[in-house]
Amino acid sequence: MLNMKKYILGLISASVLIASCEKKVDPVDTFNVTVEYRNGGAKYVTGDVNVNPKDSIYFDVTITAPEDMSFVEIQKNFGRLDTFRLDNATNKRTFSFVKGYRADSIPGDYTFRVLARNNSAIFIGDGGKQFKVTVGSDFLFWSDRVMRVPDTTEKTNKAYYSLTQGKPYSYTEGNTNSALIDLGYYWDTTGRGTSSTSDDLKHTIYALNAPQNQLGYYDISAWTKNATVFKRLSVNFVSGLTSSGAIQTLVGNQMSSGTSTKIDKLVKDNVIGFKTAAGKFGAILIRRVSAESPEKTTEMEIDVKIQK
Repeated sequence: MLNMKKYILGLISASVLIASCEKKVDPVDTFNVTVEYRNGGAKYVTGDVNVNPKDSIYFDVTITAPEDMSFVEIQKNFGRLDTFRLDNATNKRTFSFVKGYRADSIPGDYTFRVLARNNSAIFIGDGGKQFKVTVGSDFLFWSDRVMRVPDTTEKTNKAYYSLTQGKPYSYTEGNTNSALIDLGYYWDTTGRGTSSTSDDLKHTIYALNAPQNQLGYYDISAWTKNATVFKRLSVNFVSGLTSSGAIQTLVGNQMSSGTSTKIDKLVKDNVIGFKTAAGKFGAILIRRVSAESPEKTTEMEIDVKIQK
């Protein structure tokens, strides 16, 4: 048994020694193909790069092989994007091209490479090079933000919201941050004492430049009052608003008329388009309303997308 333990310990020690001696090296194209990516300007890909959705990207490439190439292929995420067929005998060993593309509209990482194939379409090399094009988001997305109706005594409920900061504020906090605030939230009690249902306004958002009579206990006379405008929209918040351009089309193009400083009767899944005082378009998704009550425990949960 003692000998067995020594044997096992010896194997473990050897494994640790081998692992510690491992050395990571850059990938090598064993086919001896070379691929040169030239920098012709700011949008030319010569290495890993970050771009905005639908940005233009360019490849200025020379590929050289020790045997005849019949096809030069551009791949994206290891799927064929473009192919050049080399019929001219003078370019079968060295081939140059410039090619431009539009980056994807959906944020994420996309891998590009240029490779050569022979007359049988068999891979003969890519120079050991592949580059990552990262499409970043050109809009801000704030999720799971919660606001509560105003509380009249402590005044600590988060009843105000900054669309650009993605942050709710209480009345107390708003005194020194009013320039950042784009909207307020409260539960409008206008119709509570009547039998009519048409005046039951309930969950409400409003711009601070539109005073609300029920909120007299919050003195905002010295605040900056950003003139945000709103409009109830019928758009898919998740799959439709995927870029700044999509927000411009689906929200901005509908805000030219029928805009308001106040939207009421908000319920789950309502989508409210907006334009900030600074001219940024975006949308609010009402994810949850907790109760039909003006009590200080009533809250509303929202998601927000806004152009950068």
